[in-house]
Amino acid sequence: MNPIELSSNARQHLKTLVLFTLLLSVTGWVMAADDYVVKLDWPTMIMSLLGGLALFLFGLDLMIKGLLAVAGERMKQLLEKLTVNRVTGALSGTLVTAVIQSSSVTTVLVVGFVSAGLMTVSQAAGVIMGANLGTTITAQIVAFKITNLALLMIAVGFVIQFVGQLSRTRHLGELILGLGLIFFGMNVMSDAMYPLRSYEPFLNLMVEMQNPFYGILVGLVFTALVQSSSATIGIVIVMASNGFLTLPAGIALSMGADIGTCVTAMLAAIGKSRDAVRSAMIHVGFNVLGVLIWLPFISVLAYLSVSISPSVTPDIITMETLAENTPREIANANTIFKFSALLLFLPMVPLFVWAVYKLYPVVEDETNQREIKPKFLDKGLLTAPTMALDAVEMEIDSFRQRLNSLFNHAVQADSITLDKLTFEDKYVERLKNYQHQILLYLGKISEADLDEALQNRYLKLITVVNILESMVETIDNGIVQAKHKAFENKFKPSETMTNLLGNLAKEVGKGVDNALLSLTEKSEDKAMLVLSVKSTIDHLIQEALKHQARYLKADAQRMMIFRLEMQLVDAFKRMHTLSKRIARYQMTTPSGNDKS
Repeated sequence: MNPIELSSNARQHLKTLVLFTLLLSVTGWVMAADDYVVKLDWPTMIMSLLGGLALFLFGLDLMIKGLLAVAGERMKQLLEKLTVNRVTGALSGTLVTAVIQSSSVTTVLVVGFVSAGLMTVSQAAGVIMGANLGTTITAQIVAFKITNLALLMIAVGFVIQFVGQLSRTRHLGELILGLGLIFFGMNVMSDAMYPLRSYEPFLNLMVEMQNPFYGILVGLVFTALVQSSSATIGIVIVMASNGFLTLPAGIALSMGADIGTCVTAMLAAIGKSRDAVRSAMIHVGFNVLGVLIWLPFISVLAYLSVSISPSVTPDIITMETLAENTPREIANANTIFKFSALLLFLPMVPLFVWAVYKLYPVVEDETNQREIKPKFLDKGLLTAPTMALDAVEMEIDSFRQRLNSLFNHAVQADSITLDKLTFEDKYVERLKNYQHQILLYLGKISEADLDEALQNRYLKLITVVNILESMVETIDNGIVQAKHKAFENKFKPSETMTNLLGNLAKEVGKGVDNALLSLTEKSEDKAMLVLSVKSTIDHLIQEALKHQARYLKADAQRMMIFRLEMQLVDAFKRMHTLSKRIARYQMTTPSGNDKS
């Protein structure tokens, strides 16, 4: 997730603040009806609470933005590299989230990696599980009573951001400023809530929070609204530091936040690949199951967190003692809860992957859109250049089949749909990546000691592979993009023009296929077939041009259709020209004499 995407959360936070305002206003109005003993300044309290929440959320966004700018690229590289197995994946997810202080950001990055084919669902599962543990660092930091340093951090961060000459320095100032605003916002919220310590209706409401189901629901809804479990945990600790929450209630709220944060992952998966959706589903399953397992044992979790937390042990529990002990205990309970879930579920990653594939099975289109990986380019063959070049020829034949598939799909005369265009766009990118891998392999072959015959063969193959790239670019820019424009403007060529272009596409497609077969089969007959259809293709092009001239009108829509049809004709001409180049290479002897 980049800073631009993060800043778009401001709209979501604004909606949250509006809803929160309405909730507080209604709550204040209802409670004021029973406000006989204590008179509270509800407007001032609501403004302070909202202002503190706004500062907290703004500071959180600012801090994440600064962290991503300072260390975001390194974090992405870490995520990409440390996913060899589920253990290293979990470790990388923990480290990255501990640094950028947001499991939501880590999850969104992972969903993006899976969608781009850079990470498998199994690798993503480990990272997502680790991210849940990494986010507990936020609670640990917030639990330390360093809010008195908030204004100092704001001042230091502002100065660094204001006077910094380098963008990295300014982003560091942004990070410190954001952290200061987080703590200052918490301070403001804490001061706003302080009068409620002696307000009976509110204290009764907090007693209801002892019901774990109620606490989980509140934590879930609030986190889904603000799309940040860190924000929810921060507010829970603010309430605990005022003595409003007991430890079990705080644990229930943090569990609800753990489920609520899944909303961000599901939103990030919208419009992405099916594997990206599966990764988000694993996030949901992991978090929900972790809560369900610990739900009957909240008292045990509370006992464990108390036993490892430094605390005062008074004879009588008061709001003051709750305020002193509970924030740290909630933070520790949160860490124990997530660490135990990680230890339990990490060995079960294959089971999670199996389950999401059962719930969201593979479809035919998905199989066709997986990354194309070379079949024959074995690194072990690089020590034997002749065999390595044979492998490249076999890979080119595999590329030929996929190129034909793309070309035939792109020139289909049936109706243009958004799904078909999306499929072609993705297929183009996959073929470009495939061609790049073949080119890289050829580059490694060139490092070997090649004799003259092998050098000639190498030069022919690398030329052909470069021509393949030009063919894919021609299909993309000339045919697929023309279809995009036709779809956007709802244009449809005439039946006569459709037939002409269909016949032209058929002949050009056969030429492309024969040209590549002439190379892989070392067949001069195939090469001759490519060169022999030149007159047929020229005739079809002339017929298309005559049709265009006959029906050309000084009409904006007709002119647009004319340009798109000419774009298609030019693309077919270029495809045939590229095919002839390959055919001529095959018919050229090593000495350079052309037999054609």
